[in-house]
Amino acid sequence: MNAIDFSALPVYTNAEVVVCGGGTAGAFAAIASAREGRDTLLIEQFGSLGGTATNGLVTPLMSTHIEGNPQSSYLFFELQNKLRALGASNERGNLFDPMLLKYALEQLCVEAGVRLLYHTFVPEVIKDGDKIVSVVIANKAGLSLVKGEIFIDATGDGDVAVRAGASYNKGNPETGMNQPMSLRYIIDGIDMHALGAFFASEAERTGVSKNASVWADGWEMYADCCRGSNVTLTKVFEEAIEAGDLTVEDHIYWQVFAMPGRYGSLAFNCPEFFANIDGTNPEDLSISQVKGKQAIVRQLAFYKKYMKGFEKAYIAEIAPMVGVRESREIVTDHVLTAEDILGKRKHPDMIAQSNYPIDIHGKQLTNRYLVEPADDGKPWYEIPFRSLIVKGIDNLLVVGRCIGAEFIAEASVRIQPTARSTGEAAGIGAALAIAGGKSIREIDGADVRGIMVKKGAQFA
Repeated sequence: MNAIDFSALPVYTNAEVVVCGGGTAGAFAAIASAREGRDTLLIEQFGSLGGTATNGLVTPLMSTHIEGNPQSSYLFFELQNKLRALGASNERGNLFDPMLLKYALEQLCVEAGVRLLYHTFVPEVIKDGDKIVSVVIANKAGLSLVKGEIFIDATGDGDVAVRAGASYNKGNPETGMNQPMSLRYIIDGIDMHALGAFFASEAERTGVSKNASVWADGWEMYADCCRGSNVTLTKVFEEAIEAGDLTVEDHIYWQVFAMPGRYGSLAFNCPEFFANIDGTNPEDLSISQVKGKQAIVRQLAFYKKYMKGFEKAYIAEIAPMVGVRESREIVTDHVLTAEDILGKRKHPDMIAQSNYPIDIHGKQLTNRYLVEPADDGKPWYEIPFRSLIVKGIDNLLVVGRCIGAEFIAEASVRIQPTARSTGEAAGIGAALAIAGGKSIREIDGADVRGIMVKKGAQFA
């Protein structure tokens, strides 16, 4: 077979800033770039924005674990205002409706003048030396090119960076294994007051009142039951496993949350998978979809048989996107290490702050909260702008969970607030570079942060 000459493909369009991937980080990158006056194109494989937060049904939003939960993003507050107006977020901003988040992100893009290109993949890139000239896109129109000045890889797996020849790390260095993947789902039609009464009866039956509660008004709730823990629902899970109604894997990680504006609707952070968990392997992703649906149907039957409130419940949605916690971590000008995270290191070109724990999923969970005293009395770590600049490539930034971070560090930086901050910073940095006729490496992260702060971002 003859090699394809991608450079001979027709040019679909040109843009100053080309963002590849419309997940949480990519959407924020595109909006921030367009807000700075740059012609910005956002390419996304699905027909909506938000990535794992929407198409992966990953809710709620995690806390930064810094006092006051400051958000290193001005767009966070604009998005929150839109969601609140839609009745799709609680006052704290951590709970949200994934479906309306799609709409809110899209509206922010439209209002900013971002050009959206949905249902499109980026299978290859074309370079001239150490610079990307264009990306190849694939969609219903066939193969074509998108030319740009600066590119932002927001694919979650570093697809663009890898196609461009960037180095990367992947998986636990001790085992080679990635973090487990999940396929999340939503169940509607639940009688929340009956469910709350069931939780209370289980607490009385077992003598354990922990991690299973429904608020008095029935609009908020939380429950979890992970194997090895002793919580309110442990006994009922063990009974179902003994009867053959659940598998041991169903019990390893089970967690559920309410969603604002959706009474009687719950979002489940499971099932979780511990084999075939390479998020860059299409066969593994396919296996997760098949086995995930089998587990979801099994779990609904369990709720109906063992719990009150699920008598009329039904599966409302199964995530079209597998929840990938970790795959590739791209090598950037500064790669965050465990020492950076645990040592709470600060950086002059900082664009994000966090104290989120090192959260490594698996059959044995590792969830280490970063509460050791810091020498400077500031218990958080910082992400430098340099961790977004892909090493060896002149005009490529990477955002989201695949920024420059080693496996252990990635287990902390992978949350949505951090993804939003890195996206916003990359969009502003790309815009500054184009406006000043500079390379991306000539941009000072402190200047990027200054714009973020001026517009409303919070830093501790």
